[in-house]
Amino acid sequence: MHRSESENLTSCAVCGAEISVGRDRAYAISGTAALCFACAMRRGGSYDEREDRWRTPPDLRGLATSEE
Repeated sequence: MHRSESENLTSCAVCGAEISVGRDRAYAISGTAALCFACAMRRGGSYDEREDRWRTPPDLRGLATSEE
């Protein structure tokens, strides 16, 4: 793994899975926090693959973010 790749890794705020911010379809909570795809979907998120964006954001209640 290149150093630049490891610098773009974070852990899911719910399950702790390692997320690659640039490659995975994660939901960014803040500049340093994110949800993995599975946790974002379980929290009610809806992802539009054709448009490559989150159509409906997941419910973030109960999650600590650096923006609070």
